Amino acid sequence: MSWFRFRDVTPRGFYARSVLMVILPLILLLFGMTYVFFNSHIAQVSRKLSQNIAGDVAQVQAIITSETDTRPLDARISELQDTLRMDVIVTPDGRLPAERNSPFWTASRDAILDHELSVSLGKTPYWFTTSADRSKVDIRIAPRNENSVIQVLVDRKRTFATMGHIFIVWVIVVSVIVCAIALAFLRNQVRSVLKLATAAEAWGRGEDIGVYRPSGATEVRQAARAIIQMRSRILAHADQRTAMLAGVSHDLRTPLTRLKLQLALLPPSDDLKAARKDLDEMSAMLDEYLAFARGEEGEAYEERDLAAITRETALNIQDRCDVSITATPDTMMRLRPLAIKRALANLINNAADHGRTVAITVTKGKRTADVIIEDDGPGIPEDQYEEAFKPFSRLDASRNQNKSGVGLGLALARDVARSHGGDVYLSKSGLGGLKAVLHLPLERRASL
Repeated sequence: MSWFRFRDVTPRGFYARSVLMVILPLILLLFGMTYVFFNSHIAQVSRKLSQNIAGDVAQVQAIITSETDTRPLDARISELQDTLRMDVIVTPDGRLPAERNSPFWTASRDAILDHELSVSLGKTPYWFTTSADRSKVDIRIAPRNENSVIQVLVDRKRTFATMGHIFIVWVIVVSVIVCAIALAFLRNQVRSVLKLATAAEAWGRGEDIGVYRPSGATEVRQAARAIIQMRSRILAHADQRTAMLAGVSHDLRTPLTRLKLQLALLPPSDDLKAARKDLDEMSAMLDEYLAFARGEEGEAYEERDLAAITRETALNIQDRCDVSITATPDTMMRLRPLAIKRALANLINNAADHGRTVAITVTKGKRTADVIIEDDGPGIPEDQYEEAFKPFSRLDASRNQNKSGVGLGLALARDVARSHGGDVYLSKSGLGGLKAVLHLPLERRASL
């Protein structure tokens, strides 16, 4: 049974959620206030005004049709107009209009007036319209036993509460202004958060964005300063580590160079070849240690073709195995070319060392790009996938028998991928061996 979760139907973004928090209560308040205002106030006022007008119309009918009033009809009409302040017209041999057509937006007030006229006039036939004239309400009655129609023209403001819509318009206008101010304020606040996120993402990729100045609310500035301090400490630690390993590498290279010179003076022999091989492996180990510690932090990002870099890297293994490369169109993206090439070289060489067939696929989607490298070698047990990424890890499986290296290839590849915001994943290959996926997200530029 799946439970409804409110977060499943709400926006994911911070800005969208902030806008919803401002707009939704305001809209609910506006609709609720409008409903209550019209039903409890405007409707009541209109009903009372319509009752008065209906009573006046009934009085007009009574005076016009009175048999005891001996005054001339014109005198009675003049007195009614002066007393009730409405236009009264008596049309001999007149008839009421056949029907009344009212727009839908006047239906509610027309219903109020219709009810009050029916109560005040009883069984006397009547007809009215509120839309024939913008300032008048036209009411016509046909008294029984009379061959005339009495027409009464009343000021619309006396019949209905006509200022209600003005109030609603002003409420909407003020609400729009308030929303605009709130959205502008939120936009500036969220822009500071997105600016910090963009800077943190660039720093995570190893890019130097120059001087970053914290902005926005106090909490955002505090978070930005904390991130800047953390980055400074990480850079200082990395520089210290790199300097230390560079010094160690330099110190070890000096005796290695002396040993190579001394070996060069010795007569050729099998022992001499073995010693030279050991020195070469030691030198290669030092290079690998230093490369792992240093990474490629100083390299700048460039717009490069990922498929072209992959093809260029795969050229080195064509004489060692059967390699095929498949790539989707348009694989351009921002990356650090040398770092990516080094990561691909480690993954591709690892596949070539353990398999006779290597299949490479380069794909690019809307948000990510992947380089998939598969081989038909012995593979790695699933429970040792994460172990394979640990520095200096040399698995005891057949993939590592009689192979050179110190176990930094996969660690270096994952380090490069993560510095780009991605990762390296291992799984079973469709060829029967190991499948390595270099997963790289496309650069996202937050904007608002």
